[in-house]
Amino acid sequence: MGWLLVRFPTVRQVCIDDAQCGVTNTPLEVPNGHHRVDLGPVLDYSPAARNVVVQGEPYSAPVTTTFTQS
Repeated sequence: MGWLLVRFPTVRQVCIDDAQCGVTNTPLEVPNGHHRVDLGPVLDYSPAARNVVVQGEPYSAPVTTTFTQS
């Protein structure tokens, strides 16, 4: 397991591999491996999805990915 932080200007639902897993701007614990991350509907952000790799990163240094508001 490792930690992932998804950044976005507002609080949004985070979907990892098509499952709701938490909210933006809060570290999320996810299994190690390759994952597809998006913010679900409504598609008012870009990019539409991001691919991330989690490899056991600690809470203090999560993998970070950022979406911007369209």
